[in-house]
Amino acid sequence: MRGPSATTHIALGQAALLLTLLLVAIVLRLVPDRASAVREGRLALAEAVAIKSSAVVTQDQVEKLEATLKLVVERNPDLLSAAVRRGGGRALVAIGDHERHWDGALAGQSTDTHLVVPLWSVGQKWGQVELRFAPLSAPGWLGILLDPRVILTAFLVVAAFPLFYLYLRKMLSHLDPSRAVPTHVRSALDTLAEGLLVIDLKERVVLANQAFAAMLGRKPDELLGRSASELAWVDADGAPFSTGAFPWERALAEGTPQRNDMVHLRDSESELRTFLVNCSPVLGSGGRAGGVLISLDDVTQLEAHKVELSTAKEEAEAANQAKSEFLANMSHEIRTPMNAILGFTEVLRRGYEKRDADRQKYLDTIRSSGEHLLQLINDILDLSKIESGRLEVERVPFAPNLMIQEVIRVLSVKAREKALTLEFEVDGPIPEMVVSDPTRVRQVLTNLVSNAIKFTERGAVRVVARLDSTEGRHRLCIDVIDSGIGVPGEMLDAIFDPFVQADSSVTRRFGGTGLGLPISRRFARLLGGDISARSVVGSGSTFSVAIDPGPLEGVRLLQPEAALAVAREMVGAAPGHWHFPPSKVLVVDDGEENRELIQLVLDEVGIEVEGAENGRVGVEMAQSGNFDVILMDMQMPVMDGYAATARLRELGCETPIVALTANAMKGFERECLQVGCTGYLTKPVNIDDLLAKLAELIDGARQEAAAQGPAGPRAARERVGHEPVGSEGPLKSRLAGNARYRTIIEKFLPRLEEKLQAMEVSSQARNFDELAKLAHWLKGSAGMVGFDAFCGPAQMLELAAKQGKEGEIETLLRELRDLADRIAVPDDEVR
Repeated sequence: MRGPSATTHIALGQAALLLTLLLVAIVLRLVPDRASAVREGRLALAEAVAIKSSAVVTQDQVEKLEATLKLVVERNPDLLSAAVRRGGGRALVAIGDHERHWDGALAGQSTDTHLVVPLWSVGQKWGQVELRFAPLSAPGWLGILLDPRVILTAFLVVAAFPLFYLYLRKMLSHLDPSRAVPTHVRSALDTLAEGLLVIDLKERVVLANQAFAAMLGRKPDELLGRSASELAWVDADGAPFSTGAFPWERALAEGTPQRNDMVHLRDSESELRTFLVNCSPVLGSGGRAGGVLISLDDVTQLEAHKVELSTAKEEAEAANQAKSEFLANMSHEIRTPMNAILGFTEVLRRGYEKRDADRQKYLDTIRSSGEHLLQLINDILDLSKIESGRLEVERVPFAPNLMIQEVIRVLSVKAREKALTLEFEVDGPIPEMVVSDPTRVRQVLTNLVSNAIKFTERGAVRVVARLDSTEGRHRLCIDVIDSGIGVPGEMLDAIFDPFVQADSSVTRRFGGTGLGLPISRRFARLLGGDISARSVVGSGSTFSVAIDPGPLEGVRLLQPEAALAVAREMVGAAPGHWHFPPSKVLVVDDGEENRELIQLVLDEVGIEVEGAENGRVGVEMAQSGNFDVILMDMQMPVMDGYAATARLRELGCETPIVALTANAMKGFERECLQVGCTGYLTKPVNIDDLLAKLAELIDGARQEAAAQGPAGPRAARERVGHEPVGSEGPLKSRLAGNARYRTIIEKFLPRLEEKLQAMEVSSQARNFDELAKLAHWLKGSAGMVGFDAFCGPAQMLELAAKQGKEGEIETLLRELRDLADRIAVPDDEVR
């Protein structure tokens, strides 16, 4: 808010000085006092009346005395009444209503309103004259306000202020230094974007244009008369500018222009601004500088951009270096499994294997190398999802000791290959169940244990589980302790950055992309915890992961012996088979072979199955039948699974609905659950996952069987007909080794031919939407019946059709046709 002007301040000051002088004059009695004059007049009147009354009383002429008093009262308006009283008795003469006006309690004392004058006769007091006057002023504040001195003071102050103000405004307008610059020149200067100041020899501002004043949040007139050096100038670090260092001070002292000086000023919003300053002396008489013209060009944004460019350049160089290192690492990591895949594929293609055992070994090598490549890709995708904020975690209950033991069991093979001991320990009681994301916890632990094994040449790797209950909260902690090469202390934080390892020799010696630890730490933080590390070079490292175990109220704590015993029992148990109560399941899928395969699997465990070829039929059957579970394909003609599920929920159907879809993205799972699905399974459907999901929904149970060796039936089935994608031999279903699945495979083949022909027709007609639907069907159905080789090309075809890439579509259709031509009918197989 703008305050009073300088003219107003000066006028008020002058009025205050006038008031002070008047009050001093009143105190010194230089100003006449009306009240004193009135008192003196009343006293003189009282004395005159007393003298007259004494003469009349001695002559005993009371009537004449009465006439005299009456005349006095009539001639004096302030005299309300008068009386002559002898002694303390009754008044001999009374003019006016004296008894009412007179206050007898005064006992002969005189006041401003009651005057008593004694009467003497023959040297003795005969009586007294009493005069009752009106008060000199009104009672209370009114009397003060009506005091002539107060009225005089108020009059002078009220009259003087506007007179002073008008006079000063007139005089100051002639003395205003800004008027030294013509109005049209000032207007022109105010249109400039750069700030302008003109200062005199004492560095006082005599002109400031609108641009500079606006930076300070003021008007130009408010800066006049101020010292330019007293403004909020600071150096580049924000400290006050030192006196004598201003460029205009040098211009005044030297009388020479100062060019391209950099100064800083805090504006009205306390933001630091940077100005490029040029100072030109204004020469006066004798060639001496009489002032300085200062131009201030705001280069704050330019300077900020320079800093940003410098920072961006450093970041770009660091990113480029990290990218180069990452590409080098990835090249090495990818080449190793790719060499194995291509090499052993070529061996198999040329038929160099001599025994079935060699063939199986080569296939296993190709499979493990492919899994390695897939893990690399998953790491990159996980990091991308984390950085974009699209990675989601779930929270479900699971047993931590069993999950840890499972990871140890899987990685024990790597440990044995290096002659290392891999141990699981429990330090104190741990919860029987925790609520977190078991997949992400397993991924973190797998990464930490794998790293420990990779960087340990001899000794042991220990995994220690414990419950940390410090600081008023619970954390499930898992320590991975190794006796490996260790990490230098200065690199303990850096190894959690993407693409970073302890040093380049680590990459050359052990390989790796440097993604595992950054991903693991971010997973741990998403799960309410973190990962920390401590290490001694040459002695080993300890990586500790902590996660939020969820609420532990009512959760049983397992003692170390019990936790390890349960884990050992689970590890030693054989798969066994499933047992279900009498149940009925509806399979809604447009793929007949998919329905038959699921029916075959569920018949094995005693579950009755009915099928529907689309969502509309499925809705009708679900309403009329008494089903315990509905397995719903999500992409079907007529009515898809989303619409069918939503319709069933609208009709009040509470039967569990499990979505079946070939799309495994996390977002699609959320969409399925939002429309009312109870669970989610991806195609090709894993039989164990399907049975486990059904057991969860209809109270099934696994009945344990005796332990099986590596040559058991399941292992045999996985080896039968497993062909690499690059092979040119007959293409066989991985289910062909089981005669019970042969009927399903045979029914699938003509349907495959029908769908391939429809794909070719859709491609020629440029009906890419229909082509994408057909490719999606093939991606799920082919894998369902064991022809996994079709899944990859079908998925790529679906994506190409959605994007309208005709060249890729033709190539992929030829590849699918080649695969179909290589299919071996089960009856033709040599077993």
